[in-house]
Amino acid sequence: MSSERAGSIDRPCLDRGRITALLADVGWTRPLPVVLETTTSTNSEVALLVQSDALEGVCVVAEEQTAGRGRQGRVWVSPPSAGLWMSVLVRPGEVPRSRWGWLSLLAGLAARDAITELGRVPVGLKWPNDLMTTGSWPSMRKLGGILSEACGSPDSPRGEAVVIGIGINVTLTPGELPTPQSTSLFVEGGSVDREALLVAILRHLFARLEQWRAADPVLAGDYRAACVTLGRTVDVSMPGGRLERGEAKSIDDDGHLEIFSQGKLVSVIAGDVIHATI
Repeated sequence: MSSERAGSIDRPCLDRGRITALLADVGWTRPLPVVLETTTSTNSEVALLVQSDALEGVCVVAEEQTAGRGRQGRVWVSPPSAGLWMSVLVRPGEVPRSRWGWLSLLAGLAARDAITELGRVPVGLKWPNDLMTTGSWPSMRKLGGILSEACGSPDSPRGEAVVIGIGINVTLTPGELPTPQSTSLFVEGGSVDREALLVAILRHLFARLEQWRAADPVLAGDYRAACVTLGRTVDVSMPGGRLERGEAKSIDDDGHLEIFSQGKLVSVIAGDVIHATI
C-alpha cells in the first residue's frame, strides 16, 4: 500500500480490499465504491454515471480533487490522500421534491453520526451544509461540508437523481487548511482511518435515507438537536444579495431554516449563513 508523507504524517492511499471487507462486515448489498486517484470533482463523476441509469448507492471516492465544488460555485483543491472526498447517487423516487432539501441535511447528519461513532471529535451541524467542531462561536471550526445536486431526467428508466457530495478534512495540517476557520480530524485529535470513516458514512447515510423516505420525525428531531445554528443570531445572504439578520428559531418540515427577523418569521430556503458574533 503506497503512501505520501506530509511533515510527520503518513497518508496511505485508500485500501480497496479493506473497504470491501468492512462493507461485507456490515452487510452492504449496494455497489462497491469506485476509488479514483484523482478527479476534478467526485460529484461530476457520479453525475456522468447518472446518464447511464446507474443504481442508487453508486459511490465515487477520490484521493485528490483538482476542482472540487462547494456551494455558490466555489472551487477548492485538496492535497492528495488528506481527506475523504466522496459522492453518492440517490434516487428520490416518489418522495415529493419539496422534501429534497432534507438530503443535504441528512447527509451532514450521517457524516456527524460516523465521526461521532469513530470517536473523540464532537461535531455539530451548521445549516445547511457544514460540519463544525462544537464549542462557543467563533471558536468553532469547519471540518467538512456537503453539496447536493439534482440531475437526471424524470423520463429516464430510473427517474430523477440527486448526487450527494461529502468532503471531510482528515489529515490536513494547520498549514494546509484552506482558511483560518477550517480544521481537520488530525488537528482535532480524532480518528484518521479513512476506510472506516467511508464505511461508517455509507451505513449511516442509508439509515438516514430510510427515515427520510418514511417521513420519520426522528430524523428532523435528531438534526435539530445537532444543529449549532439554532438559537443564534445569524446573517443570511439571501438570493439576489439581500442580507437578512435574525435569530435562528427552527428547521421546518421541509428542511428550511426559520429565522425571526424584524418582527416576523422568515423561511430561508437557500442562502449563506454566518453566525453573527454580536
